[in-house]
Amino acid sequence: MQAASKIPPQHHEAGYDCIKEIGSGGYGYVYLLSSKQSSSQPYVAGKFVHRHAFGFPGDPAGGEGYKRALEGLQNFRSVSIESEYLLRIFEVRERHEEGYFCYMMELADDIESGRDVNAHAYKPRTLKNELERSGQRRRLPAKQCIDTAIVLARGLQVLHESGFTHRDVRPSNIIFVDGVPKLADIDLLAGNDAALASYIPKDYAAPEGCHSNRADIFSLGKTIYEMCTGLSVKSYPCLPPDIRHWDDHRMMLDINRIIAKSCARDLRKRYGSAREMLSDLEGISQKDR
Repeated sequence: MQAASKIPPQHHEAGYDCIKEIGSGGYGYVYLLSSKQSSSQPYVAGKFVHRHAFGFPGDPAGGEGYKRALEGLQNFRSVSIESEYLLRIFEVRERHEEGYFCYMMELADDIESGRDVNAHAYKPRTLKNELERSGQRRRLPAKQCIDTAIVLARGLQVLHESGFTHRDVRPSNIIFVDGVPKLADIDLLAGNDAALASYIPKDYAAPEGCHSNRADIFSLGKTIYEMCTGLSVKSYPCLPPDIRHWDDHRMMLDINRIIAKSCARDLRKRYGSAREMLSDLEGISQKDR
């Protein structure tokens, strides 16, 4: 990863000032950009996806992969326009002669100050950073986990019913915008094509592969497990030994049943759709009222 102080020249896009690198994922790097075009959006996130990340210039498979990444982004943009649960893409710029394309999107909240962004101190509020906010892993209250999981399941439902899979659902790819959790790293979005590469770590990946809607459900289940227990995904399916003493342990046990069904290795026992999973999550939320 390149140092934040060394911004590649091609990442200085007209209308934006590139401040620093704030993340990486899939085939590119994400930068904090200040916008000269919008007073309502003074800062945005810009992701730059390079052709060379897919293989050497003469490699047909690499060229096809680069093309698919751009198509995945464009597909997502067309779907997300209509949904409050998906990340907003403001602009896509194709710089193929220079060897890349880039897109500007909603910036995640700052982990400490929310939408009041201090550019040079900025740290994105991802779910991963939220779980490690105190310097060590922690769990989120069960009610907060349910509220977060419901929004993420609604986002997956929109994607899946539009014919796409995310393929990399995990805490580092979930950002908060105005407090709303949203799926990021969306240039990996694709249809159910098993030939496409995925960067999802094995502990989040479904045993049958990551190229289906039900694989996304598996990954979301593992993510909810981390949120609710504070344990590493590698600890699944173990529960914390003191869970019976938690004030919210009854709700946590209800959530755990959803986690178990989401993460079932046998497809016959796993949720068949995000809509079905969402229904059970909303049932717990309504039960708590």
